[in-house]
Amino acid sequence: MTYEQEFLKEFETWIDTQVMINEMAMEESRRVLEEDKDERAADAYIRYESKVDAYRFIQGKFANYAAGKNFHDLPDELFAQRQY
Repeated sequence: MTYEQEFLKEFETWIDTQVMINEMAMEESRRVLEEDKDERAADAYIRYESKVDAYRFIQGKFANYAAGKNFHDLPDELFAQRQY
């Protein structure tokens, strides 16, 4: 495996780990907010959610790379998705 391939593989693994960690932190923040009514948990939830969105964007770029698409191509079925 070349240096570039190894770097991309390790970076993709790190991104996947960051998504998992921040999703867990998001859920914990939501739990604290619901149980303790601590407004700091609401702020934390928003921060973690923003991080997850950014990391998922990068995951989409890795999906493009794996599919042989250009960096700026949109993910498949982007216009058919609705997220609220």
